Amino acid sequence: MSFLSVRFGIFFLILLLVMKLTRGAKTHQLVLLGASYVFYAAGDWRFLALLAGISLAMWKCGLEIGQKSGANGKKKKMWLTLGICLDLLVLGIFKYADFFVDTFTAAFGLPRATMGLLLPLGLSFYSFQAISYLADVYMGKMKAEASLRKVLLYIGFFPQIVSGPIVKARDFFPQLETDHELTWENLSWGGQRFLMGLFKKMVVADRLGVCVDTVYAAPSAYSGISLLTAVLAYALQIYYDFAGYSDMAIGAARILGFDLGRNFNLPYLAANPSEFWRRWHISLSGWFRDYVYIPLGGNRKGEARTYRNLFLTMLLSGLWHGASWSFVVWGALHGAVSAVSRVFQRKRKGKKTASAAWGKARHVFSVFLNFCVVAVLWIPFRANDFGKTILILRRIFTWAPGIYYVYVYAVIFGMGLLLTELAAVRYNRGNDIWRPLDLSRFGSRVILCCFILLTTVFAYIGDSAFIYAQF
Repeated sequence: MSFLSVRFGIFFLILLLVMKLTRGAKTHQLVLLGASYVFYAAGDWRFLALLAGISLAMWKCGLEIGQKSGANGKKKKMWLTLGICLDLLVLGIFKYADFFVDTFTAAFGLPRATMGLLLPLGLSFYSFQAISYLADVYMGKMKAEASLRKVLLYIGFFPQIVSGPIVKARDFFPQLETDHELTWENLSWGGQRFLMGLFKKMVVADRLGVCVDTVYAAPSAYSGISLLTAVLAYALQIYYDFAGYSDMAIGAARILGFDLGRNFNLPYLAANPSEFWRRWHISLSGWFRDYVYIPLGGNRKGEARTYRNLFLTMLLSGLWHGASWSFVVWGALHGAVSAVSRVFQRKRKGKKTASAAWGKARHVFSVFLNFCVVAVLWIPFRANDFGKTILILRRIFTWAPGIYYVYVYAVIFGMGLLLTELAAVRYNRGNDIWRPLDLSRFGSRVILCCFILLTTVFAYIGDSAFIYAQF
C-alpha cells in the first residue's frame, strides 16, 4: 500500500478513528500492530508469515541473550550469532540468491539461470532493525523485551517498514510505554511533514524522473550536455524521492505519537564523503557505523585499518542497496573516495588558513567538488549496467553530439535546492531549515492551503513508485 494511494488515506483515517476511540498503551499497541500487518498484507500478503516468523525468532533470541549473561557469556554470544545468521540467511536467500547463481553460471560459462525469487516487501529494512534489536540487547544498551507484541510492532511498524528510516531498538521501545493519544500538536507537525514529503515526491522527484527515464533509456542518442543534465537531474530526483518518502514516514509516525528521528539533512551541502553520509539516509549510515564500522575497529587501530574499515563498510552498503555488480562497484567507489578524502583531511589538519575569505572559498569548492563526485557515482547506481555507465561518461566528457534535451524542471528544482541550502547556511548553520507552521495563526493557515493547492496543481500523475522501495 503506497503512501500516495487513496487506499492509504482511507486506511490511515480509519486507524486514527480507532486510536481516538480506544485508551491505554497496550490497546494502542495492539491496534497499531494490527494496522501494521494490514498495511503489509495490502502490499504483499504472501510474506506476512515471513515477517512474523523473523519477529518471533528475534524475540526468542533476544530473551535468550538477555538471560545468558555473566558466566554464560558464550551462550549469550551463541544466541546473538544464531539470530544474526538467521536474519542474514533469509535476506541472502531472497535478495542475493539469484545474483550469486547468475554470477556463478556466468563465471563458468554455464547456461544462465535464476531461482526467480521475489524480494519480500521491506525485507532489507526490517532485517536491519531486527539485528539492531539483538545487538542492543547483547551490548547492554537495552533490556531484552519480554513482550512479543512489542517486538512484533517494532519490526513491523508500518510507517517505516517499506523504506525506513531504520530505527534503532533502544530508541523505539521506550516510546511504546506511553499512551499514544492523538494530539493537535502531533497532528499539525506530522501532517505538515507528510505534506512536505508529498510535495518532494510528486511535484519534484516524479517530474525530474521524466527527464531521467527518457535519457537513460537511450543514452547513445542524446548529446553530452543532455546526458549531463540527466545525471544532475537524477542526483536531485533520488534525493527528493527518498527524502520525500522519509518525510511522509516520519510525519505519519508523528501523528501517531512516534518520533522516527531525522533521515536527511541537506546532504548536498556536505564538503566531504564522510559528511555526506552523515547527512544522507542518516538512519542507514548510523546503522552501518554502529554495527559494522565500529565493530571492525573504526578508527581506533591505526590509519591503515581505518581505511580498510571505511572501504569495507561502504562496500557492504553498496551490496545492501542491490544485488548486482553495479551496486558493488558503487559501494567500492564510495569506499575508495572516503579513504582518499580522509588522507587529504589528515594532511590539512593543523594547517592554518591564509585568511577567513580563503577558508570560505575552499569550503565552497569542497562542497561543489563533493557534489560532483556524488553525482557521477550515481550513474552506475541508476544505469545498473557497466556498459551504459561507461557510455554515459564517455559521451559527457567528449561533449558528444546528439539529441539536445535540457529539462527545464531540472534547472528550476536545482536552483530551488541551491537557494534552500544558502538559506540553511545563512540561518541555521547549514542544517535543514524546515519548521512547522503555527496553524493558530490565520496567515499560516493561508500558506498551508496555498501549499496544498500548488501540490495538487503541479503533482505529476504517472509512475509514482518510490526508488528505495526496490531495495
